[in-house]
Amino acid sequence: MSLNRHFLSNWQNIIALLLIGVYAVVAIAAPWLAPQDDPESPTPFRRLSGFRVTSLRQPRPPSSAAMLGTAPGGWDIFYSLVWGVRPALRFGLITAFGSATFGVLLGAVSGYWEGALNRVIMRITDAFLTFPAIAGIYLFRQVLPTASSDTASLTIIQTILYAVIQDPVMVSLIVFSWMPYARLINANIIRLKQTEYAMAAITVGARPQRIILRHLLPNALAPAIVLLARDVGGMVILEAAFTFIGIGSGLPWGMLLVAGRDWILGPGGNPLVYWWVFVPTTLALVFFSIGWNLLGDGLNTVLNPQQAKKVGFVKHKT
Repeated sequence: MSLNRHFLSNWQNIIALLLIGVYAVVAIAAPWLAPQDDPESPTPFRRLSGFRVTSLRQPRPPSSAAMLGTAPGGWDIFYSLVWGVRPALRFGLITAFGSATFGVLLGAVSGYWEGALNRVIMRITDAFLTFPAIAGIYLFRQVLPTASSDTASLTIIQTILYAVIQDPVMVSLIVFSWMPYARLINANIIRLKQTEYAMAAITVGARPQRIILRHLLPNALAPAIVLLARDVGGMVILEAAFTFIGIGSGLPWGMLLVAGRDWILGPGGNPLVYWWVFVPTTLALVFFSIGWNLLGDGLNTVLNPQQAKKVGFVKHKT
């Protein structure tokens, strides 16, 4: 049985691909699903017109004008959900791939050379693991300029950072998310260095970078790939949570939750009175995370040698 057939034989993996596929289709078809009023100045938010200012302060239920209702301020929830898929995918993929790339390279280098270099890098990794990520994100937001910063008041260094870094929260999550990748790859590289094919490559005088990239990393990447898949959804959930408490970068889904948080509990504490201000956005976040987590579980089953052996095939990489 091939890897692809085994992966598709599990119904959870099919659900994962369907969920991720739905978000990908929505991201591509956003201009048709929710046409923008001004394509020259695209925005993920649209305020419905035709209502008095006072009536816009209260969320309005689903109607023909707004399929999923409006958030306080008259913001069309369906429109923001659709146009929020692209920023969510971009944020999750860039953040997960950024942290994975840095952690994998650092773990591979330290694991290959071992010795004092490995001890120093692993101690630094442990220090980052113990540092609270939320404090780091708050620090980055204070140091790094944002799109709302007054560019005239920025220092030279901040001006340069502003030109290079447009999203301090994304950078912060990368800086404080690479450690598990470094730990995983470091342990795998140290173990794989003792295998016959790695020792043979070292004996014939192959360059370290060739040994790492050609012989060791391909056999050590499986757990990192699984973690990366799960992190794509996790990063978006984290960003939405940080936006909800006021330190996020303002992705549309998080901003929708912020706009409607005062209306989550209706009269008498009933959470179903204004359900549309939080249920659609929450479900979008939940299914986004579930899709990537199921994909990670499926990849773990396929890429795990023990699991592969149980289903009748074992991968050999040399």
